[in-house]
Amino acid sequence: MSTRKDLDSVDDDYKSVTKGAEGPDALDFDEEELEEVAEVPHFDLMEEFLRGAEAKKSVKTLPKLIRNSFRLLWDAGPVEFVTSSALHVLNGIGVGAQLLIGKDVLTAFLAANKTGRGMEEALPQLLALMMITAAMKVASSLQSYQQQKLTTKVGRRTMDQVIEVACAVDLAAFEAPDFYDRMKRAELNSQIRPWQMSWGILGFISAVVGVAGIAIALVAIKWWLVPLVMAAYIPLWLLKKRNSKEEYALARALTTDRRELDYLRTVLTGRDEAKEVRAFNLTKTLRLRYDRLNDRNISERLKMSRRHFGRNLGGTLGTMALTAMILGFMFYLVTTNRMSLAAAGTAIAAVQMLATRTEAMLQSIQSLFETSLFLEDYVSFVDLRPVVEAARPTAPAPRGFQTLTVEGVSFSYPGSDNLALKNISLQMESGEIIALVGENGSGKTTLAKLLAGLYPPTGGEILWDGQDISRFDPETVAASIALIFQDFVRYKLPARENIGMGRHEWAADLDAIVEASRRSGAHRFLKGLPESYETVLAKEFPGGRDLSIGQWQRVALARAFFRDAPFIILDEPTAALDPKAERRLFDGIRSLTEGRTVLLISHRFSSVRTADRIYVLDEGEVAENGSHSELMALGGLYSELFTLQASAYLDSPVPK
Repeated sequence: MSTRKDLDSVDDDYKSVTKGAEGPDALDFDEEELEEVAEVPHFDLMEEFLRGAEAKKSVKTLPKLIRNSFRLLWDAGPVEFVTSSALHVLNGIGVGAQLLIGKDVLTAFLAANKTGRGMEEALPQLLALMMITAAMKVASSLQSYQQQKLTTKVGRRTMDQVIEVACAVDLAAFEAPDFYDRMKRAELNSQIRPWQMSWGILGFISAVVGVAGIAIALVAIKWWLVPLVMAAYIPLWLLKKRNSKEEYALARALTTDRRELDYLRTVLTGRDEAKEVRAFNLTKTLRLRYDRLNDRNISERLKMSRRHFGRNLGGTLGTMALTAMILGFMFYLVTTNRMSLAAAGTAIAAVQMLATRTEAMLQSIQSLFETSLFLEDYVSFVDLRPVVEAARPTAPAPRGFQTLTVEGVSFSYPGSDNLALKNISLQMESGEIIALVGENGSGKTTLAKLLAGLYPPTGGEILWDGQDISRFDPETVAASIALIFQDFVRYKLPARENIGMGRHEWAADLDAIVEASRRSGAHRFLKGLPESYETVLAKEFPGGRDLSIGQWQRVALARAFFRDAPFIILDEPTAALDPKAERRLFDGIRSLTEGRTVLLISHRFSSVRTADRIYVLDEGEVAENGSHSELMALGGLYSELFTLQASAYLDSPVPK
């Protein structure tokens, strides 16, 4: 998590961006500058920023964004989309029919009241009006049901796509804060915006058809009423459009804060974190940090809500005043005998309905515009997947290697100019046990990640039998490697599945899982669990049990053995084991990994002395290599570190 800037530095950032401006109207940002300012967390500047700089995303881009929205709805649920749209259209047509038939019924009623005749002549129209109204009610209920189904499917599809991108991108993406911000926005938008989008599009269809139906009926009475009523709502929509841009800008600015809030919430409520939070009395400190961040978020949203309320209220009052003027003019026409009472009554009802539908239509457009702004974040994130997949090699990797060669490999993590590895060269033969040793930060785990194909080297090559592994499909490379990190994942799943994750294709083979468990020494305690291998390894779930860190490490080792890969990478595999268990494991490492190449990373020099060859890393470079006896005879860094570690056991003073 990146360090937050203080307000003074934020002010400096803002001033540097706006330097030379003669007031808000002089602001003229390009798109990159807009995004930079949008990320600035000093939100009091938001109003000034928005006043002076129109976002590049505007109504001009709305048709394209709406097309994307239609495509997403169609892909997620074509039947529900077509059905719901058709029902909306029928409802809109029904509104127009209601007005036209209602006018005839009202005319017949007034004539009957004037002449004293009965209403028999209007009965067919009255019956038709009742049938249309009933049909519209049924259609509305069915449409609501179809729309709920569509919204559920769209939400599922969008979230699935976010997960697919997160699974498809290279590991390097997870080193970049910007990637997390983009993924967070896509995740939030995939949960909320599809619902708004589906309701917005279908509401727009309904409103447009309704407006068209009412307009047709109203044109038959007084055509000029249609543009007057619709024009009355344009100012209100413009205000709402501005609100949407501001909502989008603030949401982008709050992305990092949202991630930090999520993290703090996890720390405050997580089981694994609970013991340290209490041991260090961190509850109040972390809660205060959480509250301050949350209060600031809420404060900025409330400020924006107050601005939106003021604009909406002004726009609504103005629209109501214009509508009242139209109705007043119609009253004048009736009193001067320029419009019949039946036509006036129908027109008044039509004007009210047209006003309602017009407002709904503009509200739908505004909602679509706002949703489309957010949805573009989602679409741009999802569009990463084909780019990543197109760049990924497709050639299948061979099953293992006879010789693995590292030639002049260098590497720096994304966003860093410092080299974590510098001109590394080494060689491993099939069936060998190779050890990597060195002080913390020397690059051991980083090199292991490169050898496993998780990162591409910044420079140099990693070759399997002379072939660069960067030319192979990463999944086929990974299929030949079993990698257990020091910070391995403890899946909150049954023990059987925890081990089965090593080779998920074979996870149903319980005999193989038990055999891998025996080899790692995990079988003894797993078989004693309440449900044996079906016991969930987490107390958060009913019937679950937790393990000690040493037991968990044995489970992780069983996962590596179950993978049955020709190349095994063990990063500190015995860090949590007691000395006796560690000695037993390393004494049997050759038999446990017979026929396989093993890369062993360890801080415990006694554990690596039986390796075929030992590489000593120092500040990202290979300082020495050779067997244990060769390195001890050399009297270099390895000998120094080995002697220092051994002396801690041999030369320690006896406690008095």
